[in-house]
Amino acid sequence: MVATNVKGLIRTLRKKFREDDVMKINNFHNISTHYMPKFKYTARTRTGKLQRGFLESKNPDELVDILQSRGLVVISYASTKKIQAKASARQRQHSNITIDDLIVLARQLTTLLNAGITLLRSLEISSEQLNSRRLSLIMTDVKTSVSGGSSLKVAMAKHPRVFSKFWVNIVATGETTGQLGFALEQLSKYLEARAAFKRKIVSAVMYPIVILAVAIVAILIFMIRIIPMFADIYSGFGAQLPLFTQIVFNISNMIKKYLILEVLVALGVVFMFWRYRKTSLGRRNTDHLLLEMPMIGTVIRQMEAVRFASALGILTKSGTPILHAMDIIIDSSDNVIVMDMLTKVKENVREGKAMAAPMIDAGIFPAMLSHMVSVGEESGELPSILENAVIFYQERVDTYVGRLTTLFEPVLIIVVGVIVGSLVIAMYLPIFGLSTAMH
Repeated sequence: MVATNVKGLIRTLRKKFREDDVMKINNFHNISTHYMPKFKYTARTRTGKLQRGFLESKNPDELVDILQSRGLVVISYASTKKIQAKASARQRQHSNITIDDLIVLARQLTTLLNAGITLLRSLEISSEQLNSRRLSLIMTDVKTSVSGGSSLKVAMAKHPRVFSKFWVNIVATGETTGQLGFALEQLSKYLEARAAFKRKIVSAVMYPIVILAVAIVAILIFMIRIIPMFADIYSGFGAQLPLFTQIVFNISNMIKKYLILEVLVALGVVFMFWRYRKTSLGRRNTDHLLLEMPMIGTVIRQMEAVRFASALGILTKSGTPILHAMDIIIDSSDNVIVMDMLTKVKENVREGKAMAAPMIDAGIFPAMLSHMVSVGEESGELPSILENAVIFYQERVDTYVGRLTTLFEPVLIIVVGVIVGSLVIAMYLPIFGLSTAMH
C-alpha cells in the first residue's frame, strides 16, 4: 500500500515537472518570438498589385519564404532597426558642408581603404555616416559614378564647389600610384592642420573685433540718445555754450538727422569696393596693398608661406610631380601677387633651375623659408624640410597675432576711453561755466 502511494507520488511529481518544463519552453518561445527581428517589406501579388507591410521573422531568408508561401514576389525588404538608425542619423544631420565634414570624410575613407575594404563599399559606408545631408547626397552620386566606371577623381571633379582642385589632384595621385589610402591620409592631415590653424587665428582676432564693435555701438548710442537730451536741457537756459560742447552737439545732430543716409553711403562704399575687388586691376591693387600694410601685411605674408609650404609638402609627399604640384598651389592661392611669384617659381622648375631664386627676388615669403626650400632641393629632403617649415611658421603666426591682439586691446580701451571721456567733458563744460558765473 505504501509502495503504491510512493509510486503515485513520483508519477505526479514527474507530470508536474514536465508541465513546468513545457510552460518554461512555451514562455521562452513566446519571448523569443516577441523579440524576433521585424522587417519592412515591399512585394507584388500574382496580379501585379503592390503590397507593403511589416513582418517578424528570424532572418531575411525566413521572411522571403513566408512571403513566397503567401504567393508574393519580394521586391525589397529592410530591418526596422536599420530604418530607425538611418532616420535618427538623418535627424542628427545638417544641411551645409563644413571643413569638419570634409575632414571626417577623408579620415573615414582613409581608415576603410587601409583596412582592405573596396572603394565602392568605402564610399557607401562613408556616405551613410556623414552628418551633412548635402555631402551625403554628393557622396552617393560619387559612388554611383564610380560604380558606373568613372575614376574617383572624375566623380569628385563633378562637384568643384565641394572638392577643390587640391583635393581632386591628391585623389588622382593616389589612384595613379595605387596608394589612394595613403594619399587621402596626407589630405586629411593637411585639412586638419589648416582647420586648426584657421581656428587659432579666428579665435585670436575675434575678441578685439567684438570689443571694437561694442565700442562703436556704445559711442553711437551716446551720440544719438544721450547727447540730444543734454542739448534740450541747455537750450532751455539760453546761455552761450562752450565751443567744444557746441561742436559735439552739431556732430550729434548731424549723425541723428542723416543716419539713414549715412548707413546707405557706408553700404554703397562697401558695395563699390566689392565690385572694384572683382575686377582684375582692383584685385591686384588690393592684394598688393594688403601685403604692404604694416603688421597686417606681415601676418598675411607668413600665412601665405604656411599655405605654400604645407601644400607643397603634402603634394610632393603623396607622389605628385613638382610641376603639377605648383599648378595646384597656384590655382588654390587667393593673392594675385603671390600667384605671379609662384608662376615664376614654376617656370624656373620647368627650366631646371632652383625654386628658391624667384622666391628670394620677390621678397614676399620670409627669407628663411626660401633658404629652407633651397636646402631641401639640394638634399632631396624637400617634403620633410617643408613640414618643419610649416610647424615653425605656424608658431610664428600664432605668436605674432597673439602679440598684436594683446597690444590692440589696451590701445582700443585707451582710444574708446578718450572718446567717451571727451564727450562727457563736453556735456559738463556748460555746468562748470554756470557754476563759475554764479560765484
